[in-house]
Amino acid sequence: MARYVVTGASSGIGREIALQLARGGHDVVALGRDIIRLDELILQGIAVHAFDLCDRAALEAFAMEMKEQGPIDGLINNAAIQHNVRFDDPGYGIDQIAAEVEANLVAPLILSRLLLPDVPGRAFVIVNVGSALASYPKRTSAIYSATKAGLRMFSDAINAQSAGSSVRAVDIVLPLVDAPMSAGRGRGKISAAAAAAAIVGSLASRQTRVHVGKTKLLRLLQFIAPPVAAAIIRKL
Repeated sequence: MARYVVTGASSGIGREIALQLARGGHDVVALGRDIIRLDELILQGIAVHAFDLCDRAALEAFAMEMKEQGPIDGLINNAAIQHNVRFDDPGYGIDQIAAEVEANLVAPLILSRLLLPDVPGRAFVIVNVGSALASYPKRTSAIYSATKAGLRMFSDAINAQSAGSSVRAVDIVLPLVDAPMSAGRGRGKISAAAAAAAIVGSLASRQTRVHVGKTKLLRLLQFIAPPVAAAIIRKL
């Protein structure tokens, strides 16, 4: 069985990913900030580490510890924050902007680099949990949309750079998921368990971009009616 690191595992999609991987017999290392919620995962045989992904020193220390313990087969970059406000909202300032960019984009890039295998030829998968907002931004989530677009480009860049090697990246395009981030808004959400199942399933696939749920229709609309696709996203 494989060994995976999952970020944002204290709740929502990340928690479901960790649990499903563990049930599948894999070794799982769950990261998050809520130590109380993380401790509940220990009962499922999951190793946990509580720290802020924006703490770069903590990231380096964690990566060093992981490599000392043995090979890592994959990283699932799931953790993210979203401020559901207009960019010009008076209460939305530089601290909130910096936090979104750091958590959603900078931390995944750094952690991916730190956990890359030191042994040439060793297989490693980076799964970046993205969103349809990477293609069509939402009016009240400018920075979140931008970070997800950046994460998608990172996935594409890794695959371009690693063509012919055993390192690959997967961009997961999720619809609205019933998780803490989307609480109180949107309709027709898929469950966190369903989203996690699609993400876990991507680990055994050779696909580099996986559309989940309603985003499969969005993908079609991108080709035949881009304005319609954009209008749908703006209403989320």
